[in-house]
Amino acid sequence: MHNKNRIAVSNTVTLTPISINDREKLFSLMTRIYLPEYSHLWFDAGNWYMNKIYSSVNLERDLATPNSSYYFVDYQSETIGILKLVENVPLVGFKDQKSAKLDRIYLDPTFHSKGIGKTLIHWTENRVASSGYTILWLEAIDTQEKALAFYEKMDYKICGTFKLEYELIHPTLRGMSRMYKTI
Repeated sequence: MHNKNRIAVSNTVTLTPISINDREKLFSLMTRIYLPEYSHLWFDAGNWYMNKIYSSVNLERDLATPNSSYYFVDYQSETIGILKLVENVPLVGFKDQKSAKLDRIYLDPTFHSKGIGKTLIHWTENRVASSGYTILWLEAIDTQEKALAFYEKMDYKICGTFKLEYELIHPTLRGMSRMYKTI
């Protein structure tokens, strides 16, 4: 099926908008991508989080969020991740600047080190800059050293920290870093 709403990010990377009818595909994909990388954070291996974040109710809310874009990431026509961008979200400490939040970006670990993440970050930065935003920001788990190193390599700087309040996350693994880049 050819999706005319598909966005070509590069010769090999495309984005396909997620719809409410994609919930099962999204849940299956994130089970394959999220759990191997993040199950160690959770007392229940991430089951509660998966059922909460990728439920029909939450997907409806995500899709109804104003200024939000939610995509499947395809690499050479294989779905390998997700990207969610929310525009017009102020960053704490930068309230006078027009900001957008990279709310979710997850890629299948078997596709890491192929430049896909870098390509997606550049596309996102260009998209929000062309809409007049001056800050792109995100949040990352502070124990995910590879993710933090990747964002730092992409010139993102830590501007704050906080703890996740989810009871099912191991208390020592709740730390989050808020990172931003002026674009």
